[in-house]
Amino acid sequence: PATPDYFRHTSYEKYFGECGVGPPSFLCGSTVTTDCSCCHCDLYGMPDWNTGLHEVRAIHYRHIKELHDAGVTMLRVDAALYENVTETASVLNQFPWDLVYMEWWGEYPVGIHDEYIGNYRDIALRWKITNALASEKDLSKLPEILDLSYGTFGVDNSKAVYPMASHDQRTRESDQEIASYKNGLEYHQQQKFLLAWPWPEKVMLWGGFSWTDADQGPPGCEMGQDSCRPTSAFSGPEGEALCMDTPTESPLPEELAQSRRWVCEHRWAGVAGLVGFRKACQGLSTAVLPNTGAGRLAFAAGGDCLVALVKGTNSRWPQGYGKLGDWSLRGLKTGLPAGRYCDVAQLSTRFKPGATSCNSEVVVNPAGVIVMGTVHEGDLVAIYTGARLVSARGAVDKGPAEPVPPQRRLRADIRM
Repeated sequence: PATPDYFRHTSYEKYFGECGVGPPSFLCGSTVTTDCSCCHCDLYGMPDWNTGLHEVRAIHYRHIKELHDAGVTMLRVDAALYENVTETASVLNQFPWDLVYMEWWGEYPVGIHDEYIGNYRDIALRWKITNALASEKDLSKLPEILDLSYGTFGVDNSKAVYPMASHDQRTRESDQEIASYKNGLEYHQQQKFLLAWPWPEKVMLWGGFSWTDADQGPPGCEMGQDSCRPTSAFSGPEGEALCMDTPTESPLPEELAQSRRWVCEHRWAGVAGLVGFRKACQGLSTAVLPNTGAGRLAFAAGGDCLVALVKGTNSRWPQGYGKLGDWSLRGLKTGLPAGRYCDVAQLSTRFKPGATSCNSEVVVNPAGVIVMGTVHEGDLVAIYTGARLVSARGAVDKGPAEPVPPQRRLRADIRM
């Protein structure tokens, strides 16, 4: 059993921590947090395990083994800046994890954490995406979103995990600059873009619950209760998930934004379809398609993938450019092979090869030009060659044939 001897404490009183760390500086006498100067301190006053003791590491090993044996394959290391790297790694690295990432708040990495523990959570990229797609009023800057080459300065793309939402930065009211479900359609477009953009190596989807206070837990557990049991998200009559519908406006209406229910942002229409898009198009080089108009962006990824979007507007924080309206893609030169494409950014399930129809289609002719397709305001379209629809006979439906120009007929009058 754990005893006070297993926690860090002063030499004269085992119930007193060696030092404390918390707001506003989160420092412990050093000018940086990455030198482990706080590793012996109690974060927010919570007792800190003495991981230098073999007995403590043995306790942690048993707990980690229990998680791994139960099927857990990925871990987040909370408060990683305040844990000794080698002592933590000596426990974690005894198991073959698919992914380990650390809670990280934007500090410049010193190299040892990613070498021995795992990747960094990089929340800075989501700020930049939110600004580009929602807050920025200058429509001409929209293509610059594809020029982003890092989130947190010093964190390489290969060592980052990019979330779109963060539990620690919830706000009571909707805030256009902070990505959360309360922003409605704006947030949905942002998470769609994070999936559709081929550059980020590892992204994180968020699926959570609504709140009226940032300190609240899941539905069924209200503040002031000594004990509780969260309401299951799968509480429908047939055991189906009862989640918030995909939003259609920004921000969400107050009755939804201030509700207490499961939101399940990861189940909103388009997310499941874009997971397949990401698998097919991740890492491909992108090229902006020209002459799309203000507030619109279309880019190709390799020769097989295409994304198009239109910026939306927010009734609470109007950006000044008004409603941009839907965008007909007819006439857009894509370079894609001919076919009827399923817009996977509207699918609530993964695309199934061999499908003959889709609730949103884009048609490309043999010249690589779109002849049918629309991006709705505040939304995104994503198509790729692996999601082309087939004809009733099972062959890839290549859409309408190239129009044949009328033949010129020569007429000669011969006079004698």
